[in-house]
Amino acid sequence: MRKKAPSGNTKRRRRSSVMVKGTLSTHFMASLKPSRFQNLVDSEPQSDSMPLDFDANDKDFILSQDFFCTPDYITPEMPAIGNNLDWSKENIECPKSPEKVKTLTSKRQKFDVDLKTSFGSPDIGYHPFGDLGNGTLRTDVMKTGSPAELQSSRGGYVSQFAVALRCRVMPPPCLKNPYVKNASDFDVDPFSNQRSKCAGYFSAGVGGDGLSRYRTDFHEIEKIGSGNFNHVFKVLKRIEGCMYAVKHSMKQLHQETERRKALMEVQALAALGYHENVVGYYSSWFENEHLYIQLELCDHSLSVNTLPKLLTEAEALDAMYQIAKALQFIHSRGIAHLDVKPDNIYVKEGVYKLGDFGCATTIDKSLPVEEGDARYMPQEILNEDYDNLDKVDIFSLGASIYEIVKGSPLPESGPHFLHLRKGKLPLLPGHSIQFQNLIKAMMDADPARRPSAREVVQNPIFGRLQNNRKNF
Repeated sequence: MRKKAPSGNTKRRRRSSVMVKGTLSTHFMASLKPSRFQNLVDSEPQSDSMPLDFDANDKDFILSQDFFCTPDYITPEMPAIGNNLDWSKENIECPKSPEKVKTLTSKRQKFDVDLKTSFGSPDIGYHPFGDLGNGTLRTDVMKTGSPAELQSSRGGYVSQFAVALRCRVMPPPCLKNPYVKNASDFDVDPFSNQRSKCAGYFSAGVGGDGLSRYRTDFHEIEKIGSGNFNHVFKVLKRIEGCMYAVKHSMKQLHQETERRKALMEVQALAALGYHENVVGYYSSWFENEHLYIQLELCDHSLSVNTLPKLLTEAEALDAMYQIAKALQFIHSRGIAHLDVKPDNIYVKEGVYKLGDFGCATTIDKSLPVEEGDARYMPQEILNEDYDNLDKVDIFSLGASIYEIVKGSPLPESGPHFLHLRKGKLPLLPGHSIQFQNLIKAMMDADPARRPSAREVVQNPIFGRLQNNRKNF
């Protein structure tokens, strides 16, 4: 059967279709590299490679990368389109751009690795501990400096919270306790280099941002005391529900010498251990450059400014006896208090306790001597004679009991101040001669004639006090 010849309209439609398809092919030729698609349009089989005489300046199109001169994402070369492609077919599938490879990025900065030597090694990224002291710490350990310096140096940002957390979990140095006999002869601090590098973050990291041990572990109730160097607060420990006293230094302790000096009280209390007539010590820590000391909470002190009434002779003897036992205990361990006064004698449920060991030193003079309140110091201390430091505490205890019974503070200077250091005590009306003689012996100008703490405890006057208490 003979096919009918196409009409003029049909020929025009075919020519229009060819024109449209030609335009589509031209579009492909302009959008793809000439080396692959120019040959397809001309329907002449050519090699897939770029002609040697190809000149990039002859292009009649401009890629966005060339126009903006930016390293934009360039579509990789597609596989060559076969020569058997039928351009007369409708719905020609457009080449798809390859998907951009998704890479996982981590904000955590990695160790620097030498690619020339590390590939194939199982220890990629390993750095021995000794490398930390070469002047710069790796980010995974600790990178110090201002946040701006951190961001510019490595292109990332290490938050102060993360750095402070690293500082917090860093173990504190092992310090020698000079009050402990046969203690180690050297301090141990394997993290000294890192500790010095994170010092700038330490104060900001553990104060008021959720890392405060004081705020986390304790609920502050009220302020109960204040001295020349410390504040004392009554606190409730949250996890236990028990009350304690927490003392913390007023000023920040930036220097190592300041920290060592503040730790003397902590080390003395820790070396002494428990005694019923010594204020109990529980824990201590540095926070925001302040030293915090958790202590036993007492009812009040014997300060004449806070006592509701004067003590009777029996009550004064009871206080003298119990504090003398505390002195006997600490002197037996080679420690002198050097700041015995009514403000440092505390009462808890009828038990008298000696506290505030901030001036404590060793009797053998192996540590520096820092005298306490001059109103309760004997003349030899004022003359810098430190040969009888244990007898200094005896003089201070006698002067404290004398002030409590008298009901008025001792003078800080003047004739009466000098008379007391010479052993010239005015009589105390209404008190027994035995009681006044004991105080006078304890405040003798010659330290050799003063009784020891053991001799004070064994004085017969306390035997009569115990008998009267039993009879009562």
